[in-house]
Amino acid sequence: MSIAVAVLADDPITEEGAIVRLNSYDEISARSLDSCHADSAFDVLLVLANGVTGSMLTRVARVRRESGGGGRGVPVVLVANEFPEHSMLRAISLGLVNLLYRKESSFNAIARAVVSAARGCTKPGGDGVQQRLIGQIKAIRETALIPHGLNVAGLGAREVNVLRLLADGLSTKEVAGRIGCSERTIKSVIHQLVARHNLKNRTHAVAFALRTGVL
Repeated sequence: MSIAVAVLADDPITEEGAIVRLNSYDEISARSLDSCHADSAFDVLLVLANGVTGSMLTRVARVRRESGGGGRGVPVVLVANEFPEHSMLRAISLGLVNLLYRKESSFNAIARAVVSAARGCTKPGGDGVQQRLIGQIKAIRETALIPHGLNVAGLGAREVNVLRLLADGLSTKEVAGRIGCSERTIKSVIHQLVARHNLKNRTHAVAFALRTGVL
């Protein structure tokens, strides 16, 4: 059975070209992410980007969040020219298992990376050091953070919930009403996380959560 690959790219020309080229491999069946229905399953999400931006990762997060059975838990292969360090944790939390640098990659390398990701192996394709780093961070996340209700930013579930509501424009009073606690409690939550992470204020806290991929 062929490996179903959903392709997400910066522009339609790149996306269509990648789909045509990948479909020339017998073991791969590629199509546009936009053509995948919410209940359609795919084995790998391939992201092709010039640079990894917050908007691109937010789109990946939305896909994984909104896909009924298609995107959740699916490994992500990322091909990009630029990969800011602060994007690494967020990308890994979204399922990144293989990273290739666009200028140094061929479609043969991308195809190998996709097949490896579908089979649960991340060694082929991509830089070995980079792949080991991804594996180490994933292990820390799965064994040390998730079991304790934390994430890559070291924030608890309630802190994330508060920051998400603040990011939506709610006041501390409105957040308290939405969560069902006192405004003083919300202010305490904000004060503690701001102090713990050496942040300036609640706006800085929301930016920190966005930058690390928690929101």
